[in-house]
Amino acid sequence: MKERTDPPRDRDTDGRAAALAAFDRGDDGADLAGLTEQSPPRRTAARADHDPVTASLRFDHDDLALSVRVHAPARGPQAADRSVHGQITGHVDEADLRARRPGRSFGVRVGADGRFTLTGLDRGPLSLEVRRPGRAPVITAWFTV
Repeated sequence: MKERTDPPRDRDTDGRAAALAAFDRGDDGADLAGLTEQSPPRRTAARADHDPVTASLRFDHDDLALSVRVHAPARGPQAADRSVHGQITGHVDEADLRARRPGRSFGVRVGADGRFTLTGLDRGPLSLEVRRPGRAPVITAWFTV
């Protein structure tokens, strides 16, 4: 058997990080809000390659619902500037929202009406986590922005 003398090549580890995040066991105590509605991604204007692509998702768990709309520029200099707009409804008094990306998470401001916005997102996997006092956290499945 021939001994390998080539130096190891640098590998893109972003995809690996996303895959590992999907199997993260850190949220085993959380309840999963199931995907109950999903509209296919569509352009906001017919036959316009430069117009944003949008998709709508809805996640439900018991008395909690998260409605999410993903906006992604199709092409051009803002193609990495993606956003998510949504609303939490149901029993959400004193709810905290966290956005989860592979390897990190961050808090998201939620208005009194349950609306929230995430802007300046890079393409990739995202999951949302709702924490309420005295209840198990509720997380969404991973989806791509």
